[in-house]
Amino acid sequence: MFGSRRKQVPPDGPFYKQRAWINSAAFLGFLVTMSLLALLTSGTDDQGADTTADSRDTSAPDPLAGVSGPLSPGDPQHLRHGPDGRPENCRTDDRDTSRPTAEPADMRWKKLGAIMVPSSPSAGPLRAEAGMWWCFARTPMGAVLAAHIIPVQMSGAAWRTVAEQQLVPGEPRDKFVADKATTDQTSQENSAIERFAGFSLSSYSRDTATVRLLIASPVGGYLSMSVSVRWRDGDWKVMPQDDGAPYSPAKQAAPSGFVMWGG
Repeated sequence: MFGSRRKQVPPDGPFYKQRAWINSAAFLGFLVTMSLLALLTSGTDDQGADTTADSRDTSAPDPLAGVSGPLSPGDPQHLRHGPDGRPENCRTDDRDTSRPTAEPADMRWKKLGAIMVPSSPSAGPLRAEAGMWWCFARTPMGAVLAAHIIPVQMSGAAWRTVAEQQLVPGEPRDKFVADKATTDQTSQENSAIERFAGFSLSSYSRDTATVRLLIASPVGGYLSMSVSVRWRDGDWKVMPQDDGAPYSPAKQAAPSGFVMWGG
């Protein structure tokens, strides 16, 4: 489209029926995966509420069976002996509890799968083991970075480890795991990838936070979605939506009110 000199006639109809918008719906392989899982879950709930209990295969193996690591229940590696139950090899400076008004001074972009994500040597993630990036500061910026990074990992090959150790346990997590195990979509195809453009901290306490992510589309405009995190087992973990999705539904947004990455 960029090589053509011919004047393009703006398409008729609402934006969501235009080709550019439709093509951009494939952005961020991990986001597509989460959306599909949410649709599958809602479809099951709407069409067969009276058959789910009877049709469930109780003999099927637990998709998370055998998963272990520094944040797993029971602490199989005997690592959580530090302050606040943190693993011995996870030490962060948690003194800065102010709401961020700019990106951290030591911010670094790193490639996670096919996605470029923000990180910080001071706020996290400080550890990368077995396909899982973890050890975030117990600060507002640590929560912001966890909200960016943890959901991206759900499209990787180590999604079971991430789900078991970086999603808050409960029915929403079980829903995510069940649907993900069924679809088993772990690829990250990014022919027209969006990028993280900014963030906004909707709420924050020492134990919970809600972060709005701003995403820039290659066809123009912005989308935003929210991720909620909770401090548990010595690190931030994502609290999935009721349908199991790590994100709230994406909405059109303007950059005003967001702290911009690189700006």
